[in-house]
Amino acid sequence: MFNYVKQAGLLATLLFVMSGAYASDIEEVIVVGAKVKYSNSNPESESNAMEAIDPTRVFQAGGLGGFHAATLNGTDTKHTAVYRNGIPVNDVGNGWYDFGTELSNNQIYQIISGPNSALYGSSSMGGTILIEDTFDRAAFFQGGEDMYRVFAGNDFINIGQYRGSTGSAKSNNTEKDFFESTNMRSKFIFGDWSINTNSQKYETDYDGCWNANWQEVNDCVTKGEKHDVSIRGDWLTVGYSRNDAQFYTEGVETWSAVSERYFADANKEVTEGVVIGLQGHREEYGPNWDEHLAAYLNVEYVNDDMNKIGFSYRFEEKESIFRLGGEYGKFRISAANSIRKPNLYERYGDGWTAANPFLNPEIGKGIEMGYDHFSTWFYRFSESIEYDFVSQQYINAGGYESKGVKYDDYIMTDYGNFGVLVAYQVTDQIRVPKYKTRLSWFDGDDEFDYELSWVAQKDRGNDFDGSAIEDVNTINLVLGFNLSPKYRLSLNIMDILDREFEVLPGYGAGGRTVYLGLDLTY
Repeated sequence: MFNYVKQAGLLATLLFVMSGAYASDIEEVIVVGAKVKYSNSNPESESNAMEAIDPTRVFQAGGLGGFHAATLNGTDTKHTAVYRNGIPVNDVGNGWYDFGTELSNNQIYQIISGPNSALYGSSSMGGTILIEDTFDRAAFFQGGEDMYRVFAGNDFINIGQYRGSTGSAKSNNTEKDFFESTNMRSKFIFGDWSINTNSQKYETDYDGCWNANWQEVNDCVTKGEKHDVSIRGDWLTVGYSRNDAQFYTEGVETWSAVSERYFADANKEVTEGVVIGLQGHREEYGPNWDEHLAAYLNVEYVNDDMNKIGFSYRFEEKESIFRLGGEYGKFRISAANSIRKPNLYERYGDGWTAANPFLNPEIGKGIEMGYDHFSTWFYRFSESIEYDFVSQQYINAGGYESKGVKYDDYIMTDYGNFGVLVAYQVTDQIRVPKYKTRLSWFDGDDEFDYELSWVAQKDRGNDFDGSAIEDVNTINLVLGFNLSPKYRLSLNIMDILDREFEVLPGYGAGGRTVYLGLDLTY
């Protein structure tokens, strides 16, 4: 393994020879053969940030503040890489990015499906999500029973606050639990450089947790802070991210964790369609740390008919990762391998999880094909890393597969716009529905618009303890009223039919809620 001094020296050398590099952050590298979808998170209509990524996930266990991670194409949450403003933000301790505390605030999401490990690292075998914060001279307020959220900002800064409850986080009691969050984002441009910052402080309370003696108690509180900063230029991106979390039972801190990542990426187009790059990572989780360097190559060839062939290669910690993609008209295909070594928490554990320094890396292979709005995929992983409740540590638990088909389109007609998302997926992962559907109808004019949607998730299988997971079936309506070019009113009615169910065993969801919003542009 490279030590930190060697990494710094190699990175400095690369930065020197790249002084004439072209304007390209890593997220702008073209991924030939992948399905790329753009989405804007909309606080007016979305109950959580995940809806911009997967519109069928309108509920999360425990409401806002509860754990909510992406499972693209039915893969494990640790197999989706998340970048924010150009830098990776997956937690270095556990490997995933928790969208549960993320507030929908007009961010732009770029969802790149298929195996992308050669460009975005081993966490991106299932796909990659790129988040770009937006800034406008606008303010937004939304309120309802036991809930309010407010955002305000200009071209450089945005400040937001949320406090809300959907009742009890767990379905075995009736006490109201609340989630609170304060967020500040900024973006400043200096010549060819842009600086983004994002900071969040949050707190959520609920009943029914475990204390240090493994006794179930009430008065449970999770507090945390998330921070990240990125500096991007024409040829270089550097960044830092930090995630602090504390867990309290009956007012006593029983668990805490701090994870940090230092990141740098430099790349250059050495000739038309050929990009070389180098990445450096330093990851810290409590007293444990890791450093690694990765070099990558991306080649794109486009013929006169605009058909494309792409090849990517990554060398990281003595391992080679390959990706091949092609596009012929509306047809696309991509295939790749992946090698994910155990993350810091899986290797070292903590007071609740035993260490396992003998874990083997996960080996994965995947292929995705598609035509226009239709996609199909197949993944196979060996030596998957899973938590063993008997030994209370992470172990290599054999392999798993994920395969499926999906159709995702937005059809415009003279009478309105029809959105359809239908997916069938078979995976060995838990908490992933076999069938998921979202059908929506949007129509309107300069003064009034509406969207009516039906969301369903069927055959959701069993939880980790064998408990059956209930289906999701809900109808939602959003009404918008443009009072003037500067003022807009909205009415969001979730779960019109007032269906109550458990989104996960022990966690209630659903129930009709009504929110009124006001959007001001100045």
